[in-house]
Amino acid sequence: MARKKSKIKIPFIKAKVNARTVFLLFGLILLLAGLLLLLSLLPLGERIDGRLLSVIRQFLAERFGMVAFFVPTLIILSAVHAITHSKKQLLRPTITIGLFFIFLSLGGLFKGGVWGLSFYNLLQDNISLIGATFFFLTLLGIGIILFLDTSIDVIFSGLVGGIVILFKSLKASIDPALQRIKTSDKKSNFITDKKMDGKKSYIEDKKAKETLLDKKNGEKQQFVQSEITKTQVNQDLYIKPLTQSGSTWIFPPLNLLSNVKQAEADRGDVHYIADTIEKTLDSFGISARVAEQNKGPAVTQYGIEIKSGTRLSRITALANDLALAIAAPTGQVRIEAPIPGRAMVGIEIPNIRSQIVTLKSLLEADIFTKNPDPLLMPLGLDVSGKPVATSIGKMPHCLIAGTTGSGKSVIINAWISTMLFRTRPEELRLILVDPKRVEMSQYNNIPHLLTPVINEPEVTLRALRWTVNEMQERYKQFAAVHARNLDSYNLIPGIEKKPYIIFMIDELADLMMFAGNDVESLITRIAQLARATGIHLVLATQRPSVDVITGLMKANIPARLAFNVSSMIDSRVIIDMPGAEKLLGKGDMLFLPPDQAKPRRIQGPFITEREVTELTKFIRAQSPEVHYTEEIMETDPGITVGGIPGMPGSTDGKDALFNQALEIVIQSGKASTSFLQRKLKIGYSRAAAIIDEMEAAGYIGAATGSGKPREILKRTPSSDVLPEEPM
Repeated sequence: MARKKSKIKIPFIKAKVNARTVFLLFGLILLLAGLLLLLSLLPLGERIDGRLLSVIRQFLAERFGMVAFFVPTLIILSAVHAITHSKKQLLRPTITIGLFFIFLSLGGLFKGGVWGLSFYNLLQDNISLIGATFFFLTLLGIGIILFLDTSIDVIFSGLVGGIVILFKSLKASIDPALQRIKTSDKKSNFITDKKMDGKKSYIEDKKAKETLLDKKNGEKQQFVQSEITKTQVNQDLYIKPLTQSGSTWIFPPLNLLSNVKQAEADRGDVHYIADTIEKTLDSFGISARVAEQNKGPAVTQYGIEIKSGTRLSRITALANDLALAIAAPTGQVRIEAPIPGRAMVGIEIPNIRSQIVTLKSLLEADIFTKNPDPLLMPLGLDVSGKPVATSIGKMPHCLIAGTTGSGKSVIINAWISTMLFRTRPEELRLILVDPKRVEMSQYNNIPHLLTPVINEPEVTLRALRWTVNEMQERYKQFAAVHARNLDSYNLIPGIEKKPYIIFMIDELADLMMFAGNDVESLITRIAQLARATGIHLVLATQRPSVDVITGLMKANIPARLAFNVSSMIDSRVIIDMPGAEKLLGKGDMLFLPPDQAKPRRIQGPFITEREVTELTKFIRAQSPEVHYTEEIMETDPGITVGGIPGMPGSTDGKDALFNQALEIVIQSGKASTSFLQRKLKIGYSRAAAIIDEMEAAGYIGAATGSGKPREILKRTPSSDVLPEEPM
């Protein structure tokens, strides 16, 4: 129902005029009066200056002195208030009041006119000269605070910042002149010394030539070094290596990501919105005050303080009324009651135009440059504009849900790109599942992948079974050396380090439709046990229903990322509470960490397809030959052990390539995992398992150090190793 427009009845005229029209006419009259007063104060000459303007100028000069210019300014500002009539609030009433206080204080301080002098003498007679001065200075400070509508610390910091900028600009303009003076002095001294002492001049000239030659040699050496490293970018743009290694891996530079000029978000008139929130709550009998405004990239959060004894349920029930009162761009607002760690209620209003959060801006932030965690992933900017990141190792598994276009695939691409920027292939390996066939295809043929990007559900099922097998094998190896987790295992000297394994599925619903029971049991087993082994799951789905995200899976995957969903029911499935249905899409999400009970609203990072292509092209140039772990895709799906289909039936049996690998080792005299990888074209895990089988059978000795081949103890196969029958 449309709001009824108010009418004002004009006396002596039997008619009612719209209140908006009355305010507009009143404002135009005030504007005319202010312009005439301002015109009267300008020296226009006798021909242009009218008699009325001369009288007004004489009156203002006698009464107010040098501060007479504030009078027309106050009238013009009042005219603007009347014309806008609190609809857009271009200038708030506090500005007019503050300017009036400034006018009074300056008139008293400078004894402007008869009124200023009388006001000054009155205060001087009553509170002394010093007291009157302090009074006017205090009144001036109050006027400035009201005029700028901010606190005194912000004004002070602004003044200090302005002074610093002024000094820097002066220094920048003075330094070139000083440099020219020094250069001219050096030239004059050189000429004088040359005339006085020819030998001394010759020595100085020789030293100058040697210095120039050294400089050229240094530049040449630097050029050669840059050619060797095959990179032309500044070293400050590289992410610091996480660990020292003997490999020649070059981390991708951050300038592969575009320098997108980030436009500021359009939040509307935040002061008008704050006033509207207070008035709306007051109309429903809730006494509240907007205490702060947190300006985020997608929403602006207004933190309100409420009177003691007010029920929070009364405020949360007014979400639709607040959205109507402030004319929210999306027609709805989100209320966070209360804000975690604060005695406030947060009302989140969508911005008219959102700000783009780039992946490069997050990777350049201190939260990444000062944290060496290889599993640290960017989340984006929160409602206050601060960068947020989390570690997959602390999750330890993550569930992502949201409708099409909400930002699921973008956040997955941002996470994969971050891992490629910060880790070597020997530190982290990826298994990527992309049923859409278009979201992750650009990552094929990079050394971080254990397999090519998987598109078929049956191959995904085999990869899950292999992951369970790898998890169990790692636990056996950890137990043998008394290591609690992957980090402590990799610190043991003489043992080949194992990489982290991140298993990412872009669409879980397709898998659940293909083989729901098997997928649920495999994912549940990995989620329950794989944390210590360095294996982590990242699952995404468009349909967060109970038949896709089961209760057993949710119980073992505590970290959740909820993008925009279609209903409150879907929001409850993913984060166990409503809220995700009010998100804006395009990266707007709620992050529920495992150690908190309430989600946190974040605007996710954005990365373009071109940036991903440039990154993968840089990585492929370093490692043109990629060795995939083929047994991941060749696992027999028919074997079942302990309710988990596809697990090996016996742990005592040797690998199918054991005989061939043993023959290669005996003939070459070398036994190492990397050697078998190259010769047999197999993955790291399978080659390491064959090496362990050879050690258990007594053919090779124990590891003597990282990267060193093992000692061969037997040069002939024993009877338990049967020759392979010809096909």
